[in-house]
Amino acid sequence: MKHSRNTLLFFTLFFISVLGFTLFFSDKAMAVAKSHEYGDIEMSHAVQNKSVMPVTFRHWTHRDKYTCRLCHVDLEFAQKAGGTGIVEADNRDGRYCGACHNGKLAFEVTLCARCHPKNQSEKNELDLKAKEDFFKLKKILPPARYGNKIDWITAENTGKIKLIDSLPGITMPQQNMVVNRRDEPRTPSLPGLPGIIFSHSKHVIWSGCGMCHPEPYALEAGKTAVTMKEIISGKYCGRCHGTVAFPLNDCSLCHSKPVTLKEEKTP
Repeated sequence: MKHSRNTLLFFTLFFISVLGFTLFFSDKAMAVAKSHEYGDIEMSHAVQNKSVMPVTFRHWTHRDKYTCRLCHVDLEFAQKAGGTGIVEADNRDGRYCGACHNGKLAFEVTLCARCHPKNQSEKNELDLKAKEDFFKLKKILPPARYGNKIDWITAENTGKIKLIDSLPGITMPQQNMVVNRRDEPRTPSLPGLPGIIFSHSKHVIWSGCGMCHPEPYALEAGKTAVTMKEIISGKYCGRCHGTVAFPLNDCSLCHSKPVTLKEEKTP
């Protein structure tokens, strides 16, 4: 019983520490967001015409169709909000959003009102329509506890969604090479925590290799020192987890290797 109480106390103190780091270093990493708004980004840089409002980009409307790699590598979208610097001419010339929004793969970029509301009333209408569409999608996909509350990995594994990973004329032909799909163990810096299992196979499907290597992760396993403090502040895993991918509340999805508890010998 003494051992169990000590273990419970340890985990309680650990998660209090994590929460404290979160409040200090980030207002997003573990913030409780509405499931239909999780991953939303305001694209204010793209607004040159002051008669319209910024675009709200909703990641979930694209996650059920495309890999992350396609947008963030092939189409060169930055992994930081506001870092791409898109202007209308880019889209009309077939770059960024215009690569798909061409009237063939998706609605044309000339249909401005589909993304750019003219006033708050139009924005409210777009937000309400997006919310309704989200919950229709959510009903047919596997559930999760946090974030969008959609288990995107299971949805892809079971064929509920089929991801597009290439675009004609944009995506380079894939080389015939060996891809690392191993599950790799990592040891937490705090002893007693469940061990970390990093799944290359899950990340290869969505992110490929280029979104993680050679930056921010070195190619050699274990060479990049990562702390929870850095992740919560938006570095390393925190680039995606806490903004778009499942948030850091879901500790057990990474800390998934059970702790072996040794029984105390009684005198």
